[in-house]
Amino acid sequence: MSIHSQYPFSLPSYCSGLDDGSFCQRELKEESRSWRSEKYAPVSNVMVLEHDHGVGSARFCDDAEMDRLLAAEHHPQLRIVLLQPTPQERLLHTIDDPAVLKALLTNELISDRVDEPTNEKTLDQSEDGVPSQLNITRSCLLKILTRYDIAPAAASHIRGQEQIFGSRQQRDEEGKMRSFEFWYAIRARAYVRRLGKEADLKMTIVTRYDARSQSTLVLLKYRSFNDLPQRLHEELVENLQAFVREPTTAALVKNPFITSVMHFNPTIQYFRRAAREPRDTIRDEEARVHGGMDEFARIDLHKLHLTLTSLDQDKIQMSFILGVIARLRIQHETFQTLVEGKAGVPERVWLYFRMEEEFDRFENQIAYFKSSVEDVARRVERLLELLFNMSSRINTQSSTKMTKYAMHESASMSTISVVTMLFLPGTFIAVGALSAGSTVKTRANRHTHTPRPY
Repeated sequence: MSIHSQYPFSLPSYCSGLDDGSFCQRELKEESRSWRSEKYAPVSNVMVLEHDHGVGSARFCDDAEMDRLLAAEHHPQLRIVLLQPTPQERLLHTIDDPAVLKALLTNELISDRVDEPTNEKTLDQSEDGVPSQLNITRSCLLKILTRYDIAPAAASHIRGQEQIFGSRQQRDEEGKMRSFEFWYAIRARAYVRRLGKEADLKMTIVTRYDARSQSTLVLLKYRSFNDLPQRLHEELVENLQAFVREPTTAALVKNPFITSVMHFNPTIQYFRRAAREPRDTIRDEEARVHGGMDEFARIDLHKLHLTLTSLDQDKIQMSFILGVIARLRIQHETFQTLVEGKAGVPERVWLYFRMEEEFDRFENQIAYFKSSVEDVARRVERLLELLFNMSSRINTQSSTKMTKYAMHESASMSTISVVTMLFLPGTFIAVGALSAGSTVKTRANRHTHTPRPY
């Protein structure tokens, strides 16, 4: 049995008291029983991006090529292995509503073109619950994890839905830093109200810095449930390709946090673009509330509620991203102290300050957009409250009118009943008979003479 198939138990760094190897193997198991864990590809087709002292490259590798890369003794300054699972739902090619396409293009959620997916095989969607598929085989993935001694705790991020921040530092027998690792996942979200669908892209980033060779491995995974986050996905890949091919990247990759920094700006801009449609929609609905009963009846409460739910999820993800940035700053300080050996701030190079400036900017941007989303969410809540209050008032007024109408109808029916009884034919006969009998008795009394006693 091969060593990589026993991952993580075969790792020299494995610690049974701290690492849960059984859980790791369950996360990376061969079969997939739900959409939360992707299927493995029958043949690997992985994009590998590298940069080494001013020279960069990006290419797709199959299993044999990956074996050659992993067996090579030389380590480039930066190696990025990009995992791109296929989306579980294909929606872009099924959208035939011009208004929906216009909204997606206006808010810059999709590109001007909708291309057929490349370098991936179409899944058989006839079977219910078919999950998305990774572009790597299980054997190849385990070889990468074993070759670079990736922490077992990152397994639920690599193949699963985990997002929590994790880190690990390893030292040699002399106490010197051997490797520096951290991993997490963030989400960029948008809610397409006209479709009732979420355009959600999860970016998993597993980074391992080798202090001996001063090289960095980054295991990236971009996963979305559907293909709506097309533009963001393309933008991230294009940014990576341009980054590794730039000669000045040689100075930047000395800091293993550079790849993480590259993902925040596209994510923030995605949230900014995604907030346009809910804001415009709520503005229109607010105007519609005061436009009379005809406009009031056109408001869709169900969609408003779904919009509010999506905004709540946006707030959760933005809060989590702020927490990730805070954790990265702590790890950045640890890296400068333990790996670079520069405990004092004045000793640190320009790249440290540049990274800190970027973290500051991202924190402020996320905080601002989070407050903007919270404002839109409050407006939705106030609108829903107003709609329910107006509905209650209309129902009360309708009930009052119905009550008055019922009382009026009851009085009218009583009058009609009395009049009807008076004018029925049988009533005339009875009244005539009674009148005739009374007249006969009166006349009889007049002709009957009773003698008076003397």
